[in-house]
Amino acid sequence: MERFQDEIICDPSQFVYDVATVLYITDDSEALAPDGIKDIKVCYVGEERPKDAKMFFMPSDFKFIHMRLLVDAVIHNGCFEPSIASVLPEFLHQSFRIKNDIFNVERIVYALTKDFVYFLNFQSLEKVRVGLAEMLTNAIEHGNLGITGEEKMHATENGTYYDLVSTRMNDFYYMSRHATFTYYVDALGLKMSLEDEGEGFNVNSLPDPTDPESLLKLHGRGILITRMYFDEVKYNDKGNLVSLSKRF
Repeated sequence: MERFQDEIICDPSQFVYDVATVLYITDDSEALAPDGIKDIKVCYVGEERPKDAKMFFMPSDFKFIHMRLLVDAVIHNGCFEPSIASVLPEFLHQSFRIKNDIFNVERIVYALTKDFVYFLNFQSLEKVRVGLAEMLTNAIEHGNLGITGEEKMHATENGTYYDLVSTRMNDFYYMSRHATFTYYVDALGLKMSLEDEGEGFNVNSLPDPTDPESLLKLHGRGILITRMYFDEVKYNDKGNLVSLSKRF
């Protein structure tokens, strides 16, 4: 399935932990927790949901898209809720209000994009998430928390970065700020916008994306990476709202 490896085993002794993520799928209700296969994600395929709340479940009439949703949830430790097999979205349009939880950006990005698997393959989805994570980190860090590039560099060099972020997150002046994320996705493409409540920045100061040396610089590298993964990256004049688009 795309870049994932499937393997059929007849006995637990044949199983080897040689990959980062393992998903054990079975339709045998008597083989849900065999000896030799422990501490991994398990999915039961059948007519009735198993009593173990930690176990994933897919109905016997599942579609390929539900397998992709399952794999994505397992990889990112997310929630898997298979939709009715006969219902698939033609487009999605949602908006979210995001707190300044910079220490959980990856989990937030997964929650925001988990339904994108209906429209993107895993490789494209991974790139979208990397770009969004970079932009969300900037929106929280530099926008809502007001941490400048110089302050971040100084704190990073002195090992006080987490103290700096924690202090800003608990400062009443900054803690009331939020970021707003909005997206529209269909079979033709994806459009996203992310707006913070910070002071913005000079958009004209962005590094030149055609300069190879720009990738070696810490400041602005996230924007350059995002430009590699999206067809268009545009900021408003204030610099506190970024719009991203990707054609399929």
